[in-house]
Amino acid sequence: MRAAGGHGARGWVLQRVSALMLLVLVVAHLWVEHFLHPGRAITYRSVAGRLVHGAYEAIDYALLVVVVYHGLNGLRNVLQDRHWNRRLWAWVTGVFWVVGAATVLLGADILSAFLDGRAWFYL
Repeated sequence: MRAAGGHGARGWVLQRVSALMLLVLVVAHLWVEHFLHPGRAITYRSVAGRLVHGAYEAIDYALLVVVVYHGLNGLRNVLQDRHWNRRLWAWVTGVFWVVGAATVLLGADILSAFLDGRAWFYL
């Protein structure tokens, strides 16, 4: 069955794929932050020192994007049961895109403060 304006099973499948990606990324993040350097306190300086390495930076940016996608796609999948008309559904999907983009930009801004000592935006 297809929801109004939806794409059928594509959202459902992508939710499972993003869940698997989250599992891998969260384990990698926890390993880097808590087990790779045991006994070290997690401070701004230690996190900034790790983020200068590309792999650590990639893990955190990927985790940010996948978490936002997974959350908003999950909410969208739940709302598909509402069977709204195409126009309202397109509006809701557009709102999710705007909220997702804003969240990723804000999260990237916060991560950028670790990379070069200053944020992109001053909010």
